[in-house]
Amino acid sequence: MKKLLLASLITSASFAATADVVTFNDSSFNGTPGSEVVFDFIDFDADLAQVTQTDTDGNGLLGGGAEAFSEFGSTDIVNFKLGSALLGVDAAYEVFYNYAFSGTATATAAGNLEVNFNAGASGLYVDTTNVGNGMFDGGVQIASFGLNQGACTIDIKPGPLQNKGFCGLDLSLNFAAGYFFNTNGDDLSTTPGAKTATLIVTVQDILGLSQTYPAAGGTQNFQISHDGNMTLSVPEPASVAILGLGLLGFAGARRRKA
Repeated sequence: MKKLLLASLITSASFAATADVVTFNDSSFNGTPGSEVVFDFIDFDADLAQVTQTDTDGNGLLGGGAEAFSEFGSTDIVNFKLGSALLGVDAAYEVFYNYAFSGTATATAAGNLEVNFNAGASGLYVDTTNVGNGMFDGGVQIASFGLNQGACTIDIKPGPLQNKGFCGLDLSLNFAAGYFFNTNGDDLSTTPGAKTATLIVTVQDILGLSQTYPAAGGTQNFQISHDGNMTLSVPEPASVAILGLGLLGFAGARRRKA
């Protein structure tokens, strides 16, 4: 019984173990030879998200109920970071985070805009065309993200915090082959275990949001200025080995019991 309990504890611990340090091999994009980027999170430049909100409840007003909300945009990466160190992006390429999310938005009595995302996708892209112009000109997708859940709270009432807030999104993560590696040097596109990302966004301003719609049941378009950072979570090489030991422990306990 003790051995079975130990195997259970080892196996449970292995699922919780994660490593945030990831290596990005940029040699395919003319990065400086021998200078692979090692980082634990990504910092994003300020951008303007394009937003469409629909008067779903048909009252012609921003308040009254949950309304359809969708946004899309593209933001340049300021830098990779390892702890507090700024690592930068090689001058030979730009990295962009492109996104499109949708859900509902509710204007509350407290003066907040509460957004809940229920669908969407996003990705990291490397752009080697017109490098330095700060615009996505097309490129290679190096990672894709699925939405698990996400929400924003934005203060829209008059005052010093008007049109400011934050968003948090929990994302599933898939890497393209040949670009991202764990601390063991394993290609993260093929390593086992769930890979996730947490995106934290700071809302700096809302531009063009109206309290009324042009017509009942209509739509309005506005922009949200924000920036943010993303933390990646990938299984540690050691945790995979521990998991294997745990499963062997279970198997051994079953054989002995039999």
